[in-house]
Amino acid sequence: MDQANHQMETFGALLRQYPQSSRFYDSCTPQQRQAILDQLSQLTSHAQIQGFVEHLPSAAL
Repeated sequence: MDQANHQMETFGALLRQYPQSSRFYDSCTPQQRQAILDQLSQLTSHAQIQGFVEHLPSAAL
C-alpha cells in the first residue's frame, strides 16, 4: 500500500474513533475537506495523523 492510501485509511479509522472530529469533517464544504486532505500528505506517522484528527475541530477556530 502506498503512503497516500495508508494516510487516508488511517485518517478514516481515526475519524471513527473521534466522533467530534468526524462531525466537524462531515460539516465541511468540499473545498474545506480537500484542504484537510491536502494536509495529510505532510503527516508521516500514525501519531501525527492521530494528533491532527484529535484536534481537527479546534484547528478551525
